[in-house]
Amino acid sequence: MAELIDQAIAYARVEEDKEAVRTIFDAAENYIINAIEQKDKAENEKNPIFCLAVEMLFAHWYDNRGAVGETGTLPFGLQSLIAQLTYSTPSAAQEGTEGI
Repeated sequence: MAELIDQAIAYARVEEDKEAVRTIFDAAENYIINAIEQKDKAENEKNPIFCLAVEMLFAHWYDNRGAVGETGTLPFGLQSLIAQLTYSTPSAAQEGTEGI
């Protein structure tokens, strides 16, 4: 299986080499990890929703990396994926059963 960075580069149709966009990818991956409960990188990379969220954020930031561009929030689809990841992790599910 290809590395997540390779998948993100293909998703965003990046023509630059991997090292030229590594900072954008690393920032996107860390952003998603920080936004969700699951901090285990190996577990995250097994989750197709996590992978898609990283790819989408990477593509969004890559496409809008110039000094001129639209400001605003993250794309709606990405916000939905982050919410799904946040509320579907094992630790989030266990928190809801504490008073039972």
